Amino acid sequence: MTRPRMLTLTLAATHIAMLLAACGGQGSSPTAPSSGTPGAASAATTVAISGTVRSGSSQLSAETGASVVGITVAVVGTAIKADVDGGGRFTLSNVPPGDVQLKFSGAGVDSTVTLTALQAAQTVTIIVNVSGGTAAVEAEQRVGGATQELEGRVESLPPTTAAGSLTVAGRSVLTTASTTFTQGSAAKTFADLQLGMRVHVKGTVSGTNLVSSQIVIQNTNTWVPVTVNGVIDSLVTGPVFQFKIGSRLVKGDDLTEWFGTGNTAGSIALLSNGARVEVKGQQRDGYIYAERIHVNAPGSGTDGGDTSGDGQDTSASIHGTLTAVSGAAPALTLTVAGTTVTTTAATTVKRRGDVQTLAQLKLGQTLHVIGARQPGGALAARQIDIDDDATGGDFEIEGSAGGVKGTCPSLAFGVNGFDVVTDAATIFEGGTCASLHSGDKVKVNGTKQANGSVLAARVRR
Repeated sequence: MTRPRMLTLTLAATHIAMLLAACGGQGSSPTAPSSGTPGAASAATTVAISGTVRSGSSQLSAETGASVVGITVAVVGTAIKADVDGGGRFTLSNVPPGDVQLKFSGAGVDSTVTLTALQAAQTVTIIVNVSGGTAAVEAEQRVGGATQELEGRVESLPPTTAAGSLTVAGRSVLTTASTTFTQGSAAKTFADLQLGMRVHVKGTVSGTNLVSSQIVIQNTNTWVPVTVNGVIDSLVTGPVFQFKIGSRLVKGDDLTEWFGTGNTAGSIALLSNGARVEVKGQQRDGYIYAERIHVNAPGSGTDGGDTSGDGQDTSASIHGTLTAVSGAAPALTLTVAGTTVTTTAATTVKRRGDVQTLAQLKLGQTLHVIGARQPGGALAARQIDIDDDATGGDFEIEGSAGGVKGTCPSLAFGVNGFDVVTDAATIFEGGTCASLHSGDKVKVNGTKQANGSVLAARVRR
């Protein structure tokens, strides 16, 4: 399940509202959907779903990323389907209300996402992120009558925004004295909101704002990694420097790490308006803090495209399947996409931003490795991202449970974009199966199944 080149960028979070509108068909020409039997349903009794698909492993990313083509989106259990067009868009008409599963297939992707409690006459717009072979909904907006719903991460809070307001998935959200805040069954307040939290907002439209009646905190994992790839403009140099990529403001300082093209050392001196860079960092209030910047070769893709005398990519970044592991942690020797990769105690391992250990590396996984090219072509890994897990492989993830549903012992919920299911053999620690609620912080150990979900052997709170 390898992805072509290094499609690390998806959407500009600050422009998600604009893109959501574009997905709805205003000013765009999305691929015409197949909607079963024409005339068999009407807009008053069915749901219209439109969306944009992008590829990458970050939770937030920029619109400068490449779209995904060759993918078909189908409503499971129906004849409704549509191809993703060259702009990464799709439209599904006459979708029945209720709980709906969307299956994304093609171009190395085979994954299903669930939209719950869809209502007749709603228009639903989603942003879908594809990483490896897995699809996940990054932002969602529902419009029906006077009420709108919005789901995404908190991107700005006061004092960057006005008192009592926040930005969610690029949309301005206002609160009032009657707005309720909850997390699971617990009552919360505006003061409990933090940057990076995933929230579900219900409210009504007032101009360009969404006036909220209810804000539900779904995920308290506030560490939000961001990858932005694009062309620099509005560069301001200095000890604390900044520039823009599209609408995204990037800032850095003397702690920012630098990497150049090929074997060339990187530095702030390589920055200029018009230069293409890849930025990896963290979402801050109103900007991205750059932890690492890779300056790409002119006219290259995200990896720089340079090669050494032996024909190997010298960009210090590879993506592919883990086919061999030897040695003892932390000094492991891996084979990834045919390249030798070495690890040390300083190597970090992550799965969708969640820090893992070297012990979580298993044969068959799809990895994205960032490091320094060594003489002879080996790669000394600084960071290893687990993009996809092999079917039947051990799996571990930590985060907040979202969308908990089902009846014990058979529950289903999400953790950091992964679908988790339990059965009679699942062991619950720190609470019973029946006491698990959306928003609970959990650590899940289990096994990756063929449909992409995780069968939990243990759920610890």
